[in-house]
Amino acid sequence: MVMLTELLRFELRDAQERRARLADLCIALLDDDYPPVTHILFYDNGELKQIDWSDVAEIAERQKQIRVGDLANARVIEAETDVLLRRDIMDALILDLLGRRTTRVCDLLLEYDEGTLRVKAADAGFSAMVRRVTRGRIGPIDTDSMFDWKYVEFLRGDPRAVDNGAGYRLRINRLPAGEIARLADYVPYLHAAELLKLIPDEKAADVLEAMSVERQLQVIEELEDDEAVELLCLMSPDLATDLVARLKIDTMRRWLGRMPSRCRNRIIELLKYPETSVGGVMINDIICFASELTGAEAKRLIQERLKDVDFTSMIFLVDDEQTRKLRGSLPLRDLLTCDDEKRLEEIMDPYLETLDPFGLAGDAAYRIVSGQLSAMPVVNGEGRLLGAMTIDAAIAQLVPATSGLQTLRVFS
Repeated sequence: MVMLTELLRFELRDAQERRARLADLCIALLDDDYPPVTHILFYDNGELKQIDWSDVAEIAERQKQIRVGDLANARVIEAETDVLLRRDIMDALILDLLGRRTTRVCDLLLEYDEGTLRVKAADAGFSAMVRRVTRGRIGPIDTDSMFDWKYVEFLRGDPRAVDNGAGYRLRINRLPAGEIARLADYVPYLHAAELLKLIPDEKAADVLEAMSVERQLQVIEELEDDEAVELLCLMSPDLATDLVARLKIDTMRRWLGRMPSRCRNRIIELLKYPETSVGGVMINDIICFASELTGAEAKRLIQERLKDVDFTSMIFLVDDEQTRKLRGSLPLRDLLTCDDEKRLEEIMDPYLETLDPFGLAGDAAYRIVSGQLSAMPVVNGEGRLLGAMTIDAAIAQLVPATSGLQTLRVFS
């Protein structure tokens, strides 16, 4: 085993006794849990060149040398997007996915085995800091302070690096959205924006939903317009509206203009209500069926609706889907288990309490929580169903703004 800070003091020496100082090492980041070094970089008359690792004959630790075949075979470095240990990873911010921690890399543990040099761990301990400052001359190796590279994702602090084809491990995708959002809260906002771009859009929207509104605003403004609009349209409309309402007016207009009409209309509808009102926190992306449908008809329709709707635990029943006059409600479970021949109006709960969209959200929150309800329907003066205030929105009203429960999504 050898630490990178020490290895960078080695010199290259070929069979013809030509020598050069090691400048950096290139790795194949995505190929392995413990990525192998693929190229050695060194300066030749001020020009950065590279040779393949396959040209290495031996690592002579006692002589502080890496012996290679022929330095004359070196070529000018080609790909700027290659991941280099010294340039890209040393001092970089890393995510320890196993321990759910973030830290800065001070050194890297490398292992030479059967002709291959691999990255095994990142070191962020005090000894690594000493080695970093002394360029590998002082500092014992303490494996207890290291992070197994198998569970590491490193970030550059530049969201554009993702678009430029920079190498990433993409291990972060294995974590739940809420865990990713929590890690994003521990890093600078540019790193958080970069992190969001590493994740598939649907999951990235879930991660964005789980962040605080302040962090959402910091992150989304670092994205390109098309990327931001895509994520907003994948978010729950109530949360997307909270975020859109805090944008600068020109940014808001530009992004709303780029949205598909369905997404844009839902957000604009919610923007009409005061932020502290029921309408300002309700969700208008709900499932409603005509109460005269049979169980079989509703089960056929529900398959498509579940793909596009955020709140799915409760089905609201109306006289018809045009006038949307509320008649009752039905838990999704009851719909899926009901007799196919029965009409929904026969099994629905017709005794619903409703909320006024201009009522105080705080008062409505107490009614939802004390009643142990998953949601309450919101209707206008004519009884038309506008949306629903969910238990998630109720919790957000009742807990402090600094609490992690603010971003809890129970039924959505």
